Amino acid sequence: MEYFPNFPPSQGIAPDVWAAEKEAEGWHGVCASDHLWVGNTRYPHVFVAATQMAMATERVQITTSFCNNLFRSPVEFAQAALSLQSASNGRFEAGLGAGWAEDEIVAMGGVYPPPGERISKYLEALQVARALIRTGQCQFEGEFYNVDISGDQVLAGVTDTPPPLVASAGGPRALRESTPLVDRIEVKASARSTRGGFLDFSVVPSVTEEEVRGNVDRVKDLRPELPIGVFLLVGAGTTPAVDGLKQSFGNGYLGRFVGHPEEVAEALEGLAAIGIERVQLTELVPGSVGELAPLLVS
Repeated sequence: MEYFPNFPPSQGIAPDVWAAEKEAEGWHGVCASDHLWVGNTRYPHVFVAATQMAMATERVQITTSFCNNLFRSPVEFAQAALSLQSASNGRFEAGLGAGWAEDEIVAMGGVYPPPGERISKYLEALQVARALIRTGQCQFEGEFYNVDISGDQVLAGVTDTPPPLVASAGGPRALRESTPLVDRIEVKASARSTRGGFLDFSVVPSVTEEEVRGNVDRVKDLRPELPIGVFLLVGAGTTPAVDGLKQSFGNGYLGRFVGHPEEVAEALEGLAAIGIERVQLTELVPGSVGELAPLLVS
């Protein structure tokens, strides 16, 4: 099992310093998220943060968790991915997501698409990014994107070892249609909690183990060999903050990943039994990743 902690911008540490610390602790990789803000937390630019992480480390994988397809063109995403693959000496994985936070898009002057349109746009973007990352060129005509980078036109940085393209999906259609397009897929266990355009914690307790298993099986039915990860919100420790979070998660499946560090670590390791081989850890209680480090990595 591989574990990738997500950069915590709320804790006042620079991405490069944090990534170097995570590498020294023995983690397999590190992630940079793509937001302007979530609640009161302000985020650095995802590509800048990921580059800082790459420059400060030598071993760990670097990934974007996940670049927001509503923020930018898939052409820019592919160009950045190729540049980051070079900057990291081949350690970058290009994570692209559909985007979910409505207030960010509205604040930028955009229109937040309804769920079906958002997924359709995302699936087109994956096709464009896939071609560009692999060849530097793409000819694509769809409902949302019309791209013609061909002939003498080509993106810089194309090599025989392109960065893996990673999708994040939680619904049946997104899983079904993105699985054939990517090199790795991440099941977003809490996807239903963000479908309304914001993070709705009242939905989290309703997520079941059967739901997560079913999503993993959807991928395996299509491509048994495709590496599968999962995105999880975690809280580990013996503090009142962890106890309060555990209570808010209730008796739902995702509550297994909140609580005493040894119990959380055991639940995380148990994900291998359902076909998951990588976990992205986003801590909801500061210090949770540090509590889990001695139990998950060396």
